[in-house]
Amino acid sequence: MASLPVADIPGPLPERLPNELLEPIAAGLVPASPLTTRFALRPTGTWEFRDAHHQWADWLAGHNELLAFAQTSQRMAAIAKPLLYRTIVIHNEHTLVTLFLRLSRRPEIKPWIREITCLVNVAGVLTLEEVHREWERQTGVKWQPMPGGTDATIALDLLRAILLNAPNLEDLLIAFPDHELAEIDPSSAGTDFLMPTFRYALLRYITEAYPAAFTDAVARFFPFEFMKNLKSLRIYCHREEGDRDLSFSRLLADYAISTLPLLTNLKTLELCCSSAGNLIAGNNPIPPLPGIENLRLYGSHIHEPRLVALCLACVNLQSLLVHFEASSTDEERDALPDGKTLNDALVGLAGTLRTLELVALSEGHYLTRGRERPRKPENHRLTCIPELRCLENLTLDYRGIFGTLGILEEDDGERLCHLLPSSLRHFTLVCEWGTAKDWKQSYLANLTMVLYGVECLCATQSPRLSSISLAIHSWPAKSRFHRRFEREVLEARQRCARAGTRFRTFDLLPCYQDEDEMEPAEEGDLEDEEGGAEDEFDDVADEDEIELEEEDEASEYYFSGDEESDPEREARRPPTFDVFLERLGEDHGHSLDELFYAYHEDRWDEYLF
Repeated sequence: MASLPVADIPGPLPERLPNELLEPIAAGLVPASPLTTRFALRPTGTWEFRDAHHQWADWLAGHNELLAFAQTSQRMAAIAKPLLYRTIVIHNEHTLVTLFLRLSRRPEIKPWIREITCLVNVAGVLTLEEVHREWERQTGVKWQPMPGGTDATIALDLLRAILLNAPNLEDLLIAFPDHELAEIDPSSAGTDFLMPTFRYALLRYITEAYPAAFTDAVARFFPFEFMKNLKSLRIYCHREEGDRDLSFSRLLADYAISTLPLLTNLKTLELCCSSAGNLIAGNNPIPPLPGIENLRLYGSHIHEPRLVALCLACVNLQSLLVHFEASSTDEERDALPDGKTLNDALVGLAGTLRTLELVALSEGHYLTRGRERPRKPENHRLTCIPELRCLENLTLDYRGIFGTLGILEEDDGERLCHLLPSSLRHFTLVCEWGTAKDWKQSYLANLTMVLYGVECLCATQSPRLSSISLAIHSWPAKSRFHRRFEREVLEARQRCARAGTRFRTFDLLPCYQDEDEMEPAEEGDLEDEEGGAEDEFDDVADEDEIELEEEDEASEYYFSGDEESDPEREARRPPTFDVFLERLGEDHGHSLDELFYAYHEDRWDEYLF
């Protein structure tokens, strides 16, 4: 019997569509998993704070849309039912217990699960108590510990059982919530502290460097070796008692590194606020990890030797992202695997690497220099970038491109074209040379040099960039030379448009230092941010301001010349930067970059006297 045309089938239009069309529609309603990082980049190029509660709300909204689709009819329910369990978010104790019981009673659900996100602190004391109460509410009986478990591990046992009963699990995200940092009181009933048994083992691991005390506990509750289909592992190291190193998830991230050889299908590893250490093997070489294609380390405290070891192991790496929150020291040069630097490791990935993002927002650098002399910026940058022949997306700060010194050379703008590979299509430069408190003339001079580099990139045939982005502070737009700043940025935008290249500027990438850990701003700073403080040139007429900006750039734009000279102070001033270092002595305790800034910004007496 010939099938009727869709228009002749009775019933509403969705009911007349074949399953081949309805299934993609339902699949498009499946909500995406939450993000590991707490910061999300909007399409406009600004950063938005996204904590676990925000991401749970977004997921729930998408899940409700899929649920509404399933409730339309029995036919729609049959199509959408497997998709309702494709992505699961465990956001509280009720969800944890409910999911465990449902998997026990309805085993047909198990193969439907593809992604699991755990937003519950399963190692917390308060979570432990609430899970016990929830278990009794839903089952009517007290919890009977599983073999090898105790009453104190109920939440971990339930999560382990869920993971083992999801044979097709492809993506796992562990993102416990952060503790609030306001006046933490150990006796407070509102803070979900780590269970005492785990805290003891954790302290032993940190103070005695004795991993065995914690290895067994982590391995038992997170059996990564049995997750044969896992393709993406993402762990967010939460904050506990003001420290991320004192949390269960921090050690879990270390353990995950040690089990990577067992995860043969893993393609993406994403760690946030972790050191990317190795709980079992310490600093021993990491075995080859040919399956890893994407390595993303947000807010990381990893140093160059460990990062090099990971890059050497991930021989087929296609995407590498590291946001550094710690600096490598020159003494770590001797700890590099086989003497290979990050430059050497990246050159080894030249045939596969397509996306590279290395950003250090704090002082210092992620590269080591050892004892080499002279200390020039040329010796302290990523010289390998032009050799990455498959690279399409590149995000670097000025350290990676030009070196460590905070003042660019006159020819750096022209050199920018020769420091990028011909395959590159999207380039983002993080222009992090200071804040509004720092030497504005130096900052603006650097920015002018970079904008000239943008002009050179638009004029060159190789690389032919599709987009150029500058991550910059927003404060220059309101500074003394804001008209010049706005005009130069506009000219760069127009020049890029004529070359067919998209140009954009956005605020600097976020620092992973917690907002409530930052030093409170002074009253004057708050007024500046809110527009309440008056600039010393606010009352100058527009014509006079333009004339002021244009006259004698050499003296007015690059040097302030406003301060009166002090003969006695000038007499004490070291004649050169090297003499400045000699007077400080070897045990000065400051980075060379910091001292370089201090000397050239005429703040040397803050360190000598």
